[in-house]
Amino acid sequence: MKRIFDLEYQDFMTLKSAELIETIKHSEGRTVMSETVISLMSLSEGISNPELAKAFGADLITLNTFNMEKPFIFGYDDRMIKSYGSVDTYAEAIIERIAGNQKNPDYIRDFKAMVGRFLGVNLEPIYKGQTYPEGLKLTRANLERFRDFGFDYLMITANPNTGVDSDDIIQGVQLAREVLGENVFIIAGKMHGASTGNIYDESSLQSFMEAGADCILLPAPGTVPAMNQALAERMIELVHAHGKLAMTTIGTSQESSDEATIQSIALMAKMAGADIQHIGDAGFMGIALPENIMTLSRTIRGKRHTYRQIARSSRR
Repeated sequence: MKRIFDLEYQDFMTLKSAELIETIKHSEGRTVMSETVISLMSLSEGISNPELAKAFGADLITLNTFNMEKPFIFGYDDRMIKSYGSVDTYAEAIIERIAGNQKNPDYIRDFKAMVGRFLGVNLEPIYKGQTYPEGLKLTRANLERFRDFGFDYLMITANPNTGVDSDDIIQGVQLAREVLGENVFIIAGKMHGASTGNIYDESSLQSFMEAGADCILLPAPGTVPAMNQALAERMIELVHAHGKLAMTTIGTSQESSDEATIQSIALMAKMAGADIQHIGDAGFMGIALPENIMTLSRTIRGKRHTYRQIARSSRR
């Protein structure tokens, strides 16, 4: 079994969910996830945020605010628009591009072939009447689109101010399992309160696992009030006792902090037992500061594996 930083390009293209889970376990806490917003203009012109995250050491890349009904990735699709012209013509070109993407069953597979990393998507289990774009919600129709697009994993959590609580996440995991079956990697949990504040309840973690989640996410030590290494360790021990993966998350805008802060969080999370370390999208323009993605990687697996992973990414 290869470790995550030993994978070749073709492995990223072909590994199934069960194999990916075993690869992460075998990597002993040295897996990096970067979450990126793809509905904003990208940080670097002509390069999508997922491509940038890959270049700085991410293994798994989550597309946040990807609209299942209107697929479009800034930095990828808009660079194909040859001339901006006026704002009106640019907007019209985007609408035309979305219409073309809707007809392309291999849209995400084509994008993944270019990025060369595992790609997932965040869907919101909003069931209490919130006004929210339908293409971003965790619904049966969007789960079917998720399957057809060919994503590698599904993340069920809550963006700020959505009001999503633990019961919503449980319902979302159950629905995802019903629609997608067992052969999909599901990550569930909360990285911050999302205006409901229920992030410390260990019984919720138990419920997420019973509902069918393969990996439980929780705030990394130092990212939310009172979440320290000891509390994270206790929660991760519970997750591991049930044979599941644990992912710690930086989802409180500290992804734009100084590198020393990222190092501190990463070391505490590793000592707590995290299998995956996530860094969120709240830096600038929908991505963590790229150097912080690299700092996270170098902290938990050293320069040797970080630089090998980055250099190997162009091999096919």
